[in-house]
Amino acid sequence: MQTKRKFVLILGAGQTGLSAINYLNKKNFKIFDTRNFNNLPENIKNNPLIEENLISEDSINIKLIDYVICSPGFDLTHQLIKKLNEQNISIKSDIEVFIENTDSKIILVTGTNGKTTISLLLEKFISLKGFSSKAIGNIGNPVLNFVDTHKDYFVIEVSSFHLDISDNLKSDLSILLNISEDHLDRHKSFENYKHIKNSIFNNSKISIGNKDDENIKKGLTEYFNGDTNIDTANLNAVKVVLDNIGINFSFEELEKHKFKPEHRMEIFYKDKLNRVFINDSKATNCGATLAAINSLKGEKKFFLICGGQSKGADFSKLAEEIKKNCYGVIIYGEDKNLIFDELSDFNKLTTDSFEEAISLCLKVSKPDSKVLFSPACASFDMFKNFEDRGNKFKELILNERNS
Repeated sequence: MQTKRKFVLILGAGQTGLSAINYLNKKNFKIFDTRNFNNLPENIKNNPLIEENLISEDSINIKLIDYVICSPGFDLTHQLIKKLNEQNISIKSDIEVFIENTDSKIILVTGTNGKTTISLLLEKFISLKGFSSKAIGNIGNPVLNFVDTHKDYFVIEVSSFHLDISDNLKSDLSILLNISEDHLDRHKSFENYKHIKNSIFNNSKISIGNKDDENIKKGLTEYFNGDTNIDTANLNAVKVVLDNIGINFSFEELEKHKFKPEHRMEIFYKDKLNRVFINDSKATNCGATLAAINSLKGEKKFFLICGGQSKGADFSKLAEEIKKNCYGVIIYGEDKNLIFDELSDFNKLTTDSFEEAISLCLKVSKPDSKVLFSPACASFDMFKNFEDRGNKFKELILNERNS
């Protein structure tokens, strides 16, 4: 039955959709998801508000829609989006709605790689100076869960999917860390992806970019030095942000308190063969794995495990670096052959099974070497997310202790 009152339409019944439901509370809303109700995850189906408000495309009365909250994962080529645009219905990301409804200062963080690390570092260093801060957004904390929370600063991790929906996000400061090929299955071309990433500056009071990345627009407020190892580049970025909001740290102080998030170049185990295992499951694209390989350059060659969903990536540059820096590689997952085909005349193995990939690694990797798990791909062919993937990797490696 069609509703007769104006309503907010939520596109996507995932975590963003759930946070939108909580935000709208007693307001009139409906939810549309391209999946059938029975195919939704159990935790989504078990929410009574989902089944009560889930609506089919045919039963949506567009003229009664007040505005739309679009989840970042929703397909923007869907015919419903075209219909909404034709009727000039406002389509907003959850981040846009959040910014419209908070009086806290907003720092937006985006980039192909390093977003989570920078967001968490900023949260920590701002708090160390006595200001309240919280890292939210694409980091895994849906922003609309924090509408009723006041902080001096919200540090919001923003993905290209958010910017694809909302290209005029208002902020006190925005920083773009780097741009390399990613999500080309959605954005169709690298030029379009670059344009989307740079749109983070469209409505920002202070704009900061990586001076060494030619893909970042010129004429910003300030730039940081990114032409160095990943840890130093991260701290350079953090220091420039803090300086621009009036929070002073020496570089030595930043060094003292720095940390790496779980699943990012996480050294977690050395076995009886003196092999060091590194969990870099956060590397969901080629650029992140290239950064991981670069951080190990200068040391002796190491073993690599990679694979998953390619997202339309070109693996040629990654293959060149693998050949230079690794003594072997195991490739697994949905798009394993795309990487395999780039690695001619190289010591490589493939498998469909993640468990077998780890088992093979334990058999063929050399004593006294490093084993890097840096997938260069998305995790969704086998796992819920990169955290789930990284935890499974660590579990399988640590089980080796008892074998």
